[in-house]
Amino acid sequence: MTARTLLLLICSFAIGCSSDSKPPAGPGGASREEELNEVAILLRSHTGKAPSKPEDLARSEAGGPLGYAAIKSGEIVVVWGAKMGGEGQAGSDEVIAYEKKTPAEGGMVLSLNGKVKTMSAGEFAAAPKAKK
Repeated sequence: MTARTLLLLICSFAIGCSSDSKPPAGPGGASREEELNEVAILLRSHTGKAPSKPEDLARSEAGGPLGYAAIKSGEIVVVWGAKMGGEGQAGSDEVIAYEKKTPAEGGMVLSLNGKVKTMSAGEFAAAPKAKK
């Protein structure tokens, strides 16, 4: 095999691999969607007063270690003081957590109803946010 053929094969492989359409990976290779799903688990498992800081979710970390790490690193922003779950929230699309880039660039968000979806920056600005 000539060097040129080998180079073409390597380039073809790299191009083929770069067309992956998965969401960006977070810490440990998890997708942002996986992290936000774990954030939902953490927020739902929190009992008592609504969490006001990442440390309030520490005792539930085992149920969502990737989500907890993303919150601690600042990659996922939580609307602190809002409570996930309970009456009237089953269908609520109010945003309770989101990728830190979402307000400026668009990105993935978690709604009170537990759904994770992608929003543009404009959609995020217009979206209702969870209330404290």
